[in-house]
Amino acid sequence: MKRSTLLASALLAAGAAAAPPSELLVLGSGASEGMPSQYCVCGFCRRARTEGGRNYRFRTAFQLGETIRIDWGPDAVAQAFRFRLEPWKLRHVFITHSHEDHLFPMDFWVRGVSQLPEESWVTVYGNRQVLAAIDRMIGGDWKKNRLTPVLAEPGKTIELPGENLRVTPLAANHTSPEQSLMYAFEAPRWKLLVTGDTDVFPEASWKFLKDFKLTAVTVDATWGMEDRHESHLGIPNVVELAKRLRSVGAADGRTRIVPVHFAHGKGARLHSELEQILMPLGMEPSYDGMRIQLEPAKE
Repeated sequence: MKRSTLLASALLAAGAAAAPPSELLVLGSGASEGMPSQYCVCGFCRRARTEGGRNYRFRTAFQLGETIRIDWGPDAVAQAFRFRLEPWKLRHVFITHSHEDHLFPMDFWVRGVSQLPEESWVTVYGNRQVLAAIDRMIGGDWKKNRLTPVLAEPGKTIELPGENLRVTPLAANHTSPEQSLMYAFEAPRWKLLVTGDTDVFPEASWKFLKDFKLTAVTVDATWGMEDRHESHLGIPNVVELAKRLRSVGAADGRTRIVPVHFAHGKGARLHSELEQILMPLGMEPSYDGMRIQLEPAKE
């Protein structure tokens, strides 16, 4: 029996009434400084301000349905307002690493000084540095803030029966000694990889992804058109990564490959220019508010 069939049977047996989320919302698609960089008067940032629209980018984060979020940076409040989110409905928050554009610990402390619905309780998944940063902010009182910490480790799958999902943290290639993470989400009818910040994937992560047929994948493209690594990727490197995803059976012509985490700098391009560059290559540039449908269309 195929792995996907076994997964569907197991998850449905655990909770037949549970329906997995069907949509990934891009809450932010910019790098650590956002876009345009607020202090910057370089030629690109001037152009981005003039063009506006999809050239304005919050720091990168995602929401999966109403109950799952990936990364929680300093733009979380603005994102909640812009996209009319209801954060009290969240049940699971997955953090890729502890850099400040991906983790803003104060917002977890704010839960403890808020009037929350009785059922509002969040499990936070992250590496040791992530959990330690939140622990310091909340003074170690996870219960007061209605939070449960869970250490996420590469290759150790996390079951979310209430969501009809399983999630496998994978090693990213971003910062040392901290082990940054990617997250592979698996539902009965779709698979999603959110890479967070990363250079070329470690081989252990490629091993997991073999024949892991992705519905969609978000990919770090910080350096824009630069052929550059340095803990992130540029679009020329993303093209090579996409080729390898296809070669190992993790992607095909139907997989949505979505570059994210765009920075200003000499490799930066306006959103309209990114569309012209990426779409002929079978990729779609992300933008704030982009909605990626995961459930296959009903026949």
